[in-house]
Amino acid sequence: MALTLKQLRSALEHMDAPELRAVVEDLYKASIDNKRLLTAKLNGDISDLRGKLSQELEKAFRTSGRLPSMKVGGAKKALTAFVKVASPVEALDAELAYVEAGVACLNTYGDWPENNYTSMEKVFEAALARAEQLPSDQIPYERLDTLVENADGFGYGFSDQLSWLYDEFLARMERGD
Repeated sequence: MALTLKQLRSALEHMDAPELRAVVEDLYKASIDNKRLLTAKLNGDISDLRGKLSQELEKAFRTSGRLPSMKVGGAKKALTAFVKVASPVEALDAELAYVEAGVACLNTYGDWPENNYTSMEKVFEAALARAEQLPSDQIPYERLDTLVENADGFGYGFSDQLSWLYDEFLARMERGD
């Protein structure tokens, strides 16, 4: 059974510097995802995580070449890893890129499974929540407008949901909530 976060913290408190260093080195060696995360955290270099996100977006939504897999799990995982270490503006850009890639895929290939719509709606909602925390001059209103326009007309209430979320966001921004 995996450690809880509380158990992990307790175990780490009792380790000295060489033991901690060894644990971090073992984590680094254990997986490429750990290498990317540690590089981002320790060097401030998020390029590997952004590259992985771009690769996964291409695989899921195929903005060029072969047919898309329409399996968003890898792209969602890469997005989550990137957002953890990115600045708020970079995170917003990545979330919007995720939804834009999905919408472009829909416009090219047509309808897809309902769970993919739900995934994109959740990412769009998170992007809007993040945008609310930014100064107004850093919010990409034109990009958001274009995204919502490009998403118009798709199934399962997707386009209606994006429009509603965006309208609510604009109303909150106007009120200064």
